[in-house]
Amino acid sequence: MTDRPTKTCDECERTYFAEASAMASLCPECAHYLYGYVNCDHRFEDGRCLACGWDGSRSEFIARLIS
Repeated sequence: MTDRPTKTCDECERTYFAEASAMASLCPECAHYLYGYVNCDHRFEDGRCLACGWDGSRSEFIARLIS
C-alpha cells in the first residue's frame, strides 16, 4: 500500500486509509451501507482502492444487505 495511516474496519475487518472514512471505526463501504454516509468512488489497482485502501471484501452482514 502506501505510508498513509490505516485502520481496520470493525465490520468487515479489512484495512482502509484512516482519513478516507467519515466514521472512526468503519471503512467507507461499511459506513455507507450501515449508516448512509457517502461512499468512496472506488478506483482499484492491484486489489485495493487507490482512494480509500479498501480491498473489496464485505462482511456477510453487508453482503446480505446488498443482495
